[in-house]
Amino acid sequence: MSKYRLLGDFLRTCESGSVQLTFSQIEQIIGDSLPASSQTWTWWINSDIASRPQAGQWLAAGWRRRRLQLSSRVVTFERADVKFWWVNHKQTFKSEFEGGYIWSPRANKNGARNKTYDNLTQVSPGDVVVSYASGLIKAIGVARQHHSEAVKPEEFGLTGENWATNGWLVPIEWTALMLPISPKAHIDRIQPLLPKKNSPLQANGNGNQGCYLAEISLELGELVLDLAGKSSPDALQTIFDLKLLIEADLAEKKIQNSMEIPETEKEQLIWSRRGQGIFRQRALAIESQCRLTGVNDQSFLIASHIKPWKNCANAERLDGNNGLMLAPHIDKLFDRGWISFSDSGDLLTAPGAEQVMEAWNIDPNKNVGRFHPEQCRYLDHHRRMVFKGIRL
Repeated sequence: MSKYRLLGDFLRTCESGSVQLTFSQIEQIIGDSLPASSQTWTWWINSDIASRPQAGQWLAAGWRRRRLQLSSRVVTFERADVKFWWVNHKQTFKSEFEGGYIWSPRANKNGARNKTYDNLTQVSPGDVVVSYASGLIKAIGVARQHHSEAVKPEEFGLTGENWATNGWLVPIEWTALMLPISPKAHIDRIQPLLPKKNSPLQANGNGNQGCYLAEISLELGELVLDLAGKSSPDALQTIFDLKLLIEADLAEKKIQNSMEIPETEKEQLIWSRRGQGIFRQRALAIESQCRLTGVNDQSFLIASHIKPWKNCANAERLDGNNGLMLAPHIDKLFDRGWISFSDSGDLLTAPGAEQVMEAWNIDPNKNVGRFHPEQCRYLDHHRRMVFKGIRL
């Protein structure tokens, strides 16, 4: 038995969506020292190949490594709720991209089933879908809803004459890449991460024509996102924003459908997502102005959740201690994790935000004043799970 199974067992007992562990804590859990290679990024890659039994255990437990701070020997794990998918749709790319969906028949006309057709029924809202057509990754999308039954789209025309008429459709919010990615150009990195069954690509980097929609590993999905970020950074940010929006939409829908929450409370919870209602009033009672800009005109301030609304329990969504009153541009930086604050009020800035900070005349060395203990609990979450920089 792998000693790292004890780490997987520990993660299975965790009730929160994320957990931060020091290397020393992990050594206590597994009852042994971590190898010297744990001081490298590659040791912590989310891949369950045989050479990484440690990753195999946390992935099997339903978790993924999210943030790694080698200098302070701290790692953050989060629940791996989102899946990555790869769709090969050379024939239907234009129709599906412009229409905002993916569609497959239930079977071919002769009744033959295809696992990669059935995969549409496994896609969940918030899942990320990689679009491959004509040898290139041209777009990346986020699933907006679960699948539904649908006949073959009329815009397909004569395409897919051998497909059955009845099938499944999944709505997708697509984002085009400014510079499409050639998998062949990166096949040395992609090939080891391809699924052993129903792979969307052949070993040489050509598309697998018998595969429509394939589930791919977290590691391959992250690699594609990394490549997309280098060639089309704006597109990648749009994808992340869509993913967060869809996750928040799902949380709001859960509130709306709940039979246990009174209607008046539902209204307040939904308003709080938009920084309105009781939440705004409670936040204003604690924070009367934007700490960074000094603006105190309420008509120009946004009531921003410190711990993101989608990740909160209902009580946290209405807690004024979980709110900061921020000017709109500061809210954008804080919400996307480009800035955060220490408990003592020091401004923390993530790498990559320097130019914007300078353009907006924001002093990166500013101290905005100490936060009280109830706020610090939420700020700790923001620094660990939202802030893009290194946690102090």
